[in-house]
Amino acid sequence: MGDVVSISEAKANLSKLVKRAHAGEIIYVGAYGHAEAILAPVPSRRRIAVGVWRDRRHPDFAYDSEEIIGPDSDLADAVAASLDEAPPQ
Repeated sequence: MGDVVSISEAKANLSKLVKRAHAGEIIYVGAYGHAEAILAPVPSRRRIAVGVWRDRRHPDFAYDSEEIIGPDSDLADAVAASLDEAPPQ
């Protein structure tokens, strides 16, 4: 563990400490030499490449684009039936 920056010093120099943390340094903030908080860089987010799951899908998973894009007859029937019902009292 590195040196502990006092809370009052951290308040006075927050922008400088944030720049140091952004550069990869872990900064300990606390009182009386005891760390109570950590100022650290945010982990970078890895982007997922397009098509990364193409070879990993289950072999039984087969679909027709019309099944996905087209209307769902079960859902349409359920909505139509609910419109014919009287509202609850």
